[in-house]
Amino acid sequence: MIDVAYSEAATEVLTILEHTEIEEVNKIPKNFIKFLKENSSKTYKTDFDFSKPINELNLKQKTQSILAIIYLKYWANEEEKKAFKKRIKENEEKYQQELKKQYSTDNLFKTKKGIIENFENQTQKNLLPEVKKENFIQKIINKMKKIFRR
Repeated sequence: MIDVAYSEAATEVLTILEHTEIEEVNKIPKNFIKFLKENSSKTYKTDFDFSKPINELNLKQKTQSILAIIYLKYWANEEEKKAFKKRIKENEEKYQQELKKQYSTDNLFKTKKGIIENFENQTQKNLLPEVKKENFIQKIINKMKKIFRR
């Protein structure tokens, strides 16, 4: 059983292939197209405006991945494959750099230090108030009030 997201992506890919030149579609193995048809969603309907370029079609991420595989394996020549792989590598390096910045140990410790200092300041402000001791006369007055309230 294939995931719903993949079956919808297969439907989108088949819709795009229907609007692709027949020479390009013929480069894709028949068993791969058969696989897409077998695993496509029967209920999901696409509403693409094919007057727009493909990068403006609002495709699902999984659809883009499947199309990238098709392009890389069946449509691209050697130069295009090299350029495509280079672009993928550059994008992955950028993504890894962003992750390093986001989860850098320096940043994590700076944040924790700030939180700890803020916590210490708050606890000093929120100390319990001093308990006032009642003097002897005040104790007697309070006891008498309790007796008369009953």
